[in-house]
Amino acid sequence: MIEHFHRALKAALISRCTDSSWFTQLPCFLLGLRTSPKDALDVSAAEMMYGDPLIIPAEFFPSVTSADDLQRIRHVVGKFTPCRQIYKPPEKHHITTDLPFATHVFPRNVTSKPPLTPLYTSSFLVIRRNPKAFLLKIRGQEDWVCIDRLKPASLLPDDPPKVRLLR
Repeated sequence: MIEHFHRALKAALISRCTDSSWFTQLPCFLLGLRTSPKDALDVSAAEMMYGDPLIIPAEFFPSVTSADDLQRIRHVVGKFTPCRQIYKPPEKHHITTDLPFATHVFPRNVTSKPPLTPLYTSSFLVIRRNPKAFLLKIRGQEDWVCIDRLKPASLLPDDPPKVRLLR
């Protein structure tokens, strides 16, 4: 969430600021990011937080003394366009067609490991299946594993699976 905000702030600063006075426009950018409506919701973060759109107080423009200054600020702010919010759906993992019918599967090792360590170490028996998880018998205990981590094991019918105990 923080990275997404930093990415949007950096994109806004790069698009408008060409010189070293970016810090003078920073309050406008921050206000714009908080008040720009999100595409999927058609409501801004400030409106979700407070229930009403933000109203800019006069203290935000302390140097405005005449109608010309106000007209100049309106002209500059009027050229601002809201940043387009982009939603990236989560990655879809490839699930093989053999997985729903596999009797044994290899769960991928997701722990931190040294380089050149195999991702899959040994196969385990499938006890039960759900649409998003399989119940496996791992080292004598039953445990649910997400199907995104599973790969079907192709075993010979007369060859029992070899289970290696890991510590």
